[in-house]
Parts: sequence; structure tokens; C-alpha cells
Amino acid sequence: MKGKFLTTAILATLLVGSNSFASIARQAVLGGQPTFISAGGSGVATDAVNGSLWYDGDYNVFYNPSYINDNKNYVTVEKGGEGGFFKSEFENFAYGVYFNRGQAGDGGTVAAAPNAAGAEATYGGTSFVSPGLRISNRFVGTQFTALSNMTGTIRPIDLFFGGDTGLKWGMHLSWAYNRDQSIANKTASANNESLEASARYWHVDLGTQIMGFEPFVGLTFASKAQMNLPTTNIVENLDEFNVGFRYKYEGWTPYATFKKYRKSGNGNPAAVPNTLGNVSAVQPSILSPSARMNIWGVGIGHDTKVADGVHIYKNIGFWQNSVLDDTRDPTNTAGFSELNSNYKDMIVPLNVAVEGEATSWLTLRAGATYDLINNRKFDHNATAESGLSVNDKTQSQAGTVRFRVGSTFKFGKLAVDSAFGNGTAAAAQQLENSNVGFDSQTFAYLSASYHW
Repeated sequence: MKGKFLTTAILATLLVGSNSFASIARQAVLGGQPTFISAGGSGVATDAVNGSLWYDGDYNVFYNPSYINDNKNYVTVEKGGEGGFFKSEFENFAYGVYFNRGQAGDGGTVAAAPNAAGAEATYGGTSFVSPGLRISNRFVGTQFTALSNMTGTIRPIDLFFGGDTGLKWGMHLSWAYNRDQSIANKTASANNESLEASARYWHVDLGTQIMGFEPFVGLTFASKAQMNLPTTNIVENLDEFNVGFRYKYEGWTPYATFKKYRKSGNGNPAAVPNTLGNVSAVQPSILSPSARMNIWGVGIGHDTKVADGVHIYKNIGFWQNSVLDDTRDPTNTAGFSELNSNYKDMIVPLNVAVEGEATSWLTLRAGATYDLINNRKFDHNATAESGLSVNDKTQSQAGTVRFRVGSTFKFGKLAVDSAFGNGTAAAAQQLENSNVGFDSQTFAYLSASYHW
């Protein structure tokens, strides 16, 4: 009995705290922008930005690195996944290093994309922006082929540098790499010295802050996964471009952003024959598959201080995503058909969150997300490659309805953030599961940070 009481007391202490700057656990509760996932054959997923556009948090430094000037001199660890540190230098400058971003969890690849509405549940049940919040998002690799030798990026590292020289500015460079020269079937070729699987990822961001105006721009370049086999050379390329801004005026934060996402490659013609079963006559969409998304969104957030240490965050946005995914299998008439290759998503999300200091060492928070509108408009409505198209048809999607709770415990300069969940549940339900107990499976996310 004493053991159970002690365990409950310790965990109750961990569940509380004052406002730290931010963490994945805090963002998981407060919410973020929608995650966009292709319903076509590629199964790719992307976010508009890696952070939140409508409230402040340390994770926002991944889309606007000028925030390093506001969030310096701290170290953070996300349990089971990632972490890093940010430090000031010569007062006007700051630098930071972050490790393993987006590789949280079991290290596996993203699941195959379903065709059903509300597909984001397959990716950890998230509509959040941080890549670490869903099943490991290997920045490039493993999307366009089922061959086990195809590999994805591992152990990413993020480097930051910024300064305050009359205006705040910052730069961010991200890199990840993987190489395997011990491919199992190398012996299938008499000359196999060059056989290998590799993946590399490069991304850069620039941002600044000028009198409340906070523009940012980002670019993914030279990012490629490749596999050389005796009879096949498979290549997968990733190209991204994003641009946007926030503007702060008293408690209001209007924002706008655009992202162009394209993942392409030469596919695996030997694995996916056409409708005639003739591998040599595979359709171009299988020989050279690509998944393209053009995402743009606008919205406005508001921070209302209702009492000392108590804030209510509100957000409403409008998002549209134009998708062209020609990686579908034409033999699968019930699955990745023309229906899912060319469409537009329109989402109007509403977010409300409250965060309050119960004591000097305890902050409690809760967040709710609700899609007022979530529609998909198909350019072609055929269910098979040979079917008759009926253009411009709209379908209501299940959308997002989520309610979450979390907290922060603070002892001096140390803060521990949590998001309630169920660690024994499937990845898609860890955060969404309503069952919570004072045991080893109390938290879906747990983060620790130290500021000095």
C-alpha cells in the first residue's frame, strides 16, 4: 500500500509545473496545423512548418531560426526520441545543436497510406507539426518501393546560428544520412563492388524579426535515396520549398504560409506490372512516380490573459492542399486509383487551449482541436484506371476532433512537460487514448528542459 502511495505521489509531482518555453509534449496538448497525407500510392506525409504558427514555443525555431535569440541558454530532451541545446555567445549571438529530430519511436518507417478519411491517425494520430510526433518520418527514403533493401535517413542533426544586431536573424541547417554496402543479394552479380543503398537529406532555413513582422523561408535540396542492385537502380528525390510570415500585434498573431512538396523517383517497375501484367510495358506513372503537394494556409491566433499566469489561446485558419500523386498501382482498382491521384483538400481548423499556473511550480494545460470544415474535391472520380471520370466531385472528410491534457512540473530552472496518454496503446492511439493511470504508461510524451 505504501509503495502504491509513493508511486502515485511521485507521478503526481511529475505531472505539474510552470510554463516552460515549449516541448513536443506541450505542443501535443496545445495543438498545431494540420498534417497532410497523400491518399495515393506513395503514402507521403508533410507539414506546412515544423512548429506552431499561432503561439510561441521553442520548436518554432525549426521554421524561423531567428527565434534562437529568444530561446537561448537551455537544454532539452524529449524522452525516447530527440534533444539538443541552445547557447548565447558574446551576448549578441547564439548557436544551437539538435539531435535525432523526427526519429522518435521505434525507428520504423511511416505506415502505408490508407484511403479512408481521417488518414492521419495512421501516423500517430497527430495533426501536429513536429515530425517527432508521428511514426518516424525518415526525411527521404522507403516511400516508393516495397523492397526491403531501400533505406531511409537516420540520426539527423540540426545546426543553428543567429544574432541580434539591431534586428533578430537566424540560420538553420539540417542534415541526415544513411549508407549500406552490405546488401543481402550482392552475390547475385559477378561485379557487385558498387552495390549499395544510401539516403541523404539537406535542408536550410532563414528567418528574421522586424518590428513584430516575422518572415521565414526554407528549402530542401540535394536530398536523395538510392539503391543499386544487379538489375535495378532505384532513385527517390525530395524537393521542398516553404515561405511565410507571422505578425505580432498585442495579443493577435495573424500568419500566412506556403509550402511546395515533391517526392519523386524512378520507382520499381519489376515489382508493379501494368494492367496487362506486362512488366516491360509498365505505365509511366509507375516508372517515374511522384507525389506533389502545394499547401497554403492563412489564419489568426489570439492570446488572452484572463488572470495572472492564466492564458487562453485561440486559433482559426484556412488551409488548402492540392495533391497530384501518380504512384498508384493501376492493377488495384479498389485502392490507389484515379480517385486518389488528383484532388484538393480544404480544411478550416479551430483550436482552443488553456494554460494556467496553479502554483509557482505547477502549470496545467488542455487543448481542443475541431475541424469546422474538412472537404476533399476530386478532379477525377473514377474508381479504376479504365473507368469513366466524373469531374469535380466533393466528399466530406471525417476531420479532426481532439481533446488533450498535460502539465509542467518546475523545480528551479528544471522543467518537466508531460502529455497524458497511454504508452501501451498502438502508435496511432497513444495520445488519443482516454485511459490514463498512475503507472508506467501514464504519459504519451515526456520532455525535460533546463534553462540558465
